[in-house]
Amino acid sequence: MVNTSYLPFLVGTALVQASLGFVTVPVSTRSLSSCHTHSDFATKATDGDNDTAFVGVEAVSLASLGDDHEAVGQAMADSVAAWLDEEWMPQEVHVKMGTSVKNTYVACRSKGIKEVAEIMTQVTDDLFERWAEYNADAFVNAWDVGNYVSDYLIAKSGSETCGCSTKIVE
Repeated sequence: MVNTSYLPFLVGTALVQASLGFVTVPVSTRSLSSCHTHSDFATKATDGDNDTAFVGVEAVSLASLGDDHEAVGQAMADSVAAWLDEEWMPQEVHVKMGTSVKNTYVACRSKGIKEVAEIMTQVTDDLFERWAEYNADAFVNAWDVGNYVSDYLIAKSGSETCGCSTKIVE
């Protein structure tokens, strides 16, 4: 049996230490992609025989989405607008938010950013900076859209999703 009473885990974009089920201290509050490598997420855990095993978080690869970032961004923009229209009611603001998502995604991928968490955070930040344009008609906030983008990218990359992930609208 592996002892997992003291393992780091991800919360938002901060890596935190858990000890006996309680969060103790943040390890880092900087962007994960800029301060950690994939191997930094692997943590030693011991079982009853003092054998060492590595427990880690596998990064989501966006390679399966291809290199046509404009097309992927447009499909995601359409999906965001369709999701919001289905959740609430059709509104022009949903198309505008989708366009912002597309622009951010294309910019991130063009800069070589390939981590879902970093793209999600940038989408949220960009929406938040211009929220006055969306606020009057939007029934959601920037983080709702950012979380949908994260679920979208994970699902479209072919990675495993969880039961709590938002249903992706085509």
